[in-house]
Amino acid sequence: MIAIALLTSLTVYIRPTTSLYLKIFPIFLTVILIIGLRIGYLSSHYKSNIGFYNLFTTIAFIFYFFSLQQIIVNKKVKRIIVYIAFIYPLITLLNIFWIQTGAVFNTITFSLGCLLIVMICIYYFLELFQLTSSINLLTQPSFWICSGLLFYFSCSFPLLGLVNFLKSPSKIIGNSLAIISNLLDVLLYSSFTIAFLCRIKIRKSMSSS
Repeated sequence: MIAIALLTSLTVYIRPTTSLYLKIFPIFLTVILIIGLRIGYLSSHYKSNIGFYNLFTTIAFIFYFFSLQQIIVNKKVKRIIVYIAFIYPLITLLNIFWIQTGAVFNTITFSLGCLLIVMICIYYFLELFQLTSSINLLTQPSFWICSGLLFYFSCSFPLLGLVNFLKSPSKIIGNSLAIISNLLDVLLYSSFTIAFLCRIKIRKSMSSS
């Protein structure tokens, strides 16, 4: 699904008026795909992939903060998100080296990132409700991206945020968590794919008119 989202994201370079965060999306997805392949390789060879997974989530959160900062309209909120994007990696480093040290998934900073993303996405929808003019949300990339992020991190918070508290979970529980996590990934990257495809539909309708 990451590879499919990456291929569809390349369409952002067709239109010169594309927003900056959309132009950087293909680069982000490429990095995430490479790290994801590395995580899968280590897992298949029964090696620890916690370090790469912590890197994976940290990079993802920073990019999502940047993208949401570009999407949000309110200047004060945009400024707050900039501060968050700079402070969050510092908190992550503090957590890695002084709190949740060793081969442990950084649930503290992951949970914090989930809450921040959900709050910003909710604010995005509040801005939509306050618009004076009507827009077709289905043709807005920001709508699909924020919807995917809101659903993904709302569900990931209880799923992965408490994973370190599960002491020697049974095989059934482990497999169930893996299946749910994979389904959430599919939904997230599907929303990204739709965000890029809906732009192509806009372009065709404009040319036909």
